[in-house]
Amino acid sequence: MRVVVIPMKPLAGAKERLAPALNPGERRRLSLAMLADVIAAARRFERVWVLNSDPDAAAVAIDAGVEPILDPAPGLGLNASLTEATKRSLDEGANGVLIVSADVPAVSAEDLEALSDKAGLALAPDRSGSGTNALWRAPANAIEVAFGTSSRAAHERLAREAALDVRVIDRPGLALDVDTPDDLAAAWAHGVGPATRRALEEMGVAARLRLAG
Repeated sequence: MRVVVIPMKPLAGAKERLAPALNPGERRRLSLAMLADVIAAARRFERVWVLNSDPDAAAVAIDAGVEPILDPAPGLGLNASLTEATKRSLDEGANGVLIVSADVPAVSAEDLEALSDKAGLALAPDRSGSGTNALWRAPANAIEVAFGTSSRAAHERLAREAALDVRVIDRPGLALDVDTPDDLAAAWAHGVGPATRRALEEMGVAARLRLAG
């Protein structure tokens, strides 16, 4: 069984680095729309968990037919929450866990399959090449998680220490996480999922992006 874990940051103050382009309500709506598109890309997997601390994010998961999981380590940071989710997945019989950021609206099912189509370790870097937007581990406890600043290097170091190879899957749909206005423009230019496109169209943001492009 493969489990996809999608960690969703609290919506309060969501995506503050997008403030030059979007107001708080728009940022919140965009965050939920991107989550919906990531869930849609993950639907081929046996289990999809959305780690969350907000009823609206849980509602998106339920509407999509996947499992909302209340943050198992509230206040302790992303890696603590993902570690607890990994333990739960192992208890439930997972032979591999794929962690995917909730803000990669251009991701496709094929992108996720490319990461998780064989045992071992694989990661998808962000556009800068220094971060990790998705991490596949089979077995799920092959290495610890180390998301944060320079997480790609941290995950590769953990792999070396465990004498394991790590595949680097460099695909635009996985690399295009949205934190800044430039990120949003890049994702829009590449092509985003239907929920994100609809949100941007209805908020009038798409028209601004077209003009800027």
